Amino acid sequence: MLTYESAMWFDANGRKIAGNFNAHGQGQTKEHFQQLMAHLDEGGPVPDGYAAPFYKADRETEYRQAHAAFSDRLRQAEAVQSIKAGAP
Repeated sequence: MLTYESAMWFDANGRKIAGNFNAHGQGQTKEHFQQLMAHLDEGGPVPDGYAAPFYKADRETEYRQAHAAFSDRLRQAEAVQSIKAGAP
């Protein structure tokens, strides 16, 4: 996962742009990624067909955040069930 996602970005519309050819987004060319790097590093123009700002892929952190949120929901639901079960 890290191999591909270390060079993967998403634009403002959710379009993927990746450095590894095995992970290219729909309609992406090698030049699009080169243009993205120039945009991010030097303030060059946004690659054709993409919209700034760009978001760096970090699925590992997002999975941790999702797990924490769903774990919290589960604890809350269990607490409600526990209260209901103990009510006369």
